[in-house]
Amino acid sequence: MEYKEKMKEMDIEDALKYTEGIINTVHDPLIILHEDFKVALANQSFYHAFQVKPGETEEQFIYDLGNHQWNIPKLRYLLEEILPKTTSFDNFEIEHDFPHIGKRIMLLNACRIYLKANRTKLIIITIKDITERKKIEELQNKVRELERRLKTNF
Repeated sequence: MEYKEKMKEMDIEDALKYTEGIINTVHDPLIILHEDFKVALANQSFYHAFQVKPGETEEQFIYDLGNHQWNIPKLRYLLEEILPKTTSFDNFEIEHDFPHIGKRIMLLNACRIYLKANRTKLIIITIKDITERKKIEELQNKVRELERRLKTNF
């Protein structure tokens, strides 16, 4: 039997367990929103990275999470202006200072999906924290600039 056929045979409870298992296996933070921007589900990596709990996250507007720490103008623009005109976006960089974890630079990927069975529209967002990578790049650039200066002075 083909994979898709097996998936169709799953009952709702099994499909939910299967989906949650996949979501929680993803290493990077992942959050799923309803079309009204309320959180449907997030993975353990999201809860850990942003120091929030499922009970204070699920069914809340993304902009209200963690004392409004997700009320980021660039994120609003992406979700409310860009995503409705397309089905996805990739590697959109956002920089934000979060109250408990500090300044973070993140790459966001998102896509819209439509579930025919219950006519639900969802937005899946993955978040890659590139803060450390950006710091390393900045230091490398400073080293190159210092090397350049040294070469021109001697």
